[in-house]
Parts: sequence; structure tokens; C-alpha cells
Amino acid sequence: MYRKLEHNVPEQAQHKYYNEHFEGVEIDLGFKNAVHVFQNCTFDNCCIRVNSSSSATPHILDTNAFSNCLIWPGRKMFVSTIEANFESCKFKGTWSGRIRGKVENCDFSEANLEMVAFIDQKDVGDNIINGQGLAIIENAGQHKSALKSALGEESKIWIHIRENTGLFVVNIKKHQDSEVLLRVFANLPFVKVVPNA
Repeated sequence: MYRKLEHNVPEQAQHKYYNEHFEGVEIDLGFKNAVHVFQNCTFDNCCIRVNSSSSATPHILDTNAFSNCLIWPGRKMFVSTIEANFESCKFKGTWSGRIRGKVENCDFSEANLEMVAFIDQKDVGDNIINGQGLAIIENAGQHKSALKSALGEESKIWIHIRENTGLFVVNIKKHQDSEVLLRVFANLPFVKVVPNA
């Protein structure tokens, strides 16, 4: 069981921590008066309830390292880029965006990954990524030109993949071009479609 981390800036109902280590705590990132600040902190066996806005969440999580944590948004997250390290963490909820940093031995089996780019992960590795209708593209940046060519003018999904993108996961059913993606991805050897992966 986790113990609740109280605000250390109570007058603002705010968490503001630098270079701290947290273990066994539950942290609610929802904010009322001020955005929470965690910089260069480490979290071990914590529950991170991501009740912050999609625009604030990357800034709150950036520069930190999470190990054996539960990362659970209360609503759908459309984040730009989270620059943090995650090791042996479990993700829940709905996610879309980018993660730059180490993502090792993490479990996304209870997460709905709508469109997520793992910038520094070239392949799935020891992470658990599954779910009906997911397309998994390893070394996606290397395949950007091939994707653009294969999709032609039928879909512009390739624009979400940058040259430095490693692993790219998209929920085909949630994409506006789902029929095109199903047809084209089935013929691309570098794309795995779950549950056929």
C-alpha cells in the first residue's frame, strides 16, 4: 500500500521537490493553484496518479527516473514529449505522445496506446506492449521513407515519425485512416500488427 505524499508547499497545494528520492508513496499530480515541480528526482515503488493536464504533464515528469512505479492518468493523455526514464513500471490509461529516455521492462498491457513514439527505444525489447489492433514499428525513423512511399496520399501517419524515432506504436482502430493502415501495414515486413505479431 502507498502512503500519500503531502504537499510541501501547502499554501499553493503544490509539490515542489528537487533531487529527492521517493519510495512507496502515492502522488496526485492534479493541480489547483500551481503546477507541481519534480526535478532530478527518483521514484521507487510509487503510484503516480497523472491528474494534471496534457500540456503540464511532460514538465512535471521530465528529468526524473521512475522504477517499479504505477503510472496512471485519470483521463486521456495527449503529451508532447516526456523526457524521463522508466524501468519496470506499469502504465494504465490512454496515452498518445512521445517518450524520450529509457523505457525498460515496462508493462503497457493495461494501457491504451493510441499513438506513442518511444524515441530512444529501437525495439520492443523486454517491454510488454499488446492490445487488439496495435501496429508496432521498430526502428521507425529508419523506415519513414518506406512508410511514406507505401502510404502515398492515402495516409499521412508517417509525419508523426521523426528520423530519430525508435519504436512507434499506433492503435489502428483509433486512427482516422484505419482501413488504409490495415491494408498497407499487412504488406510491410517491418510492421507487426497485434495480435498477429
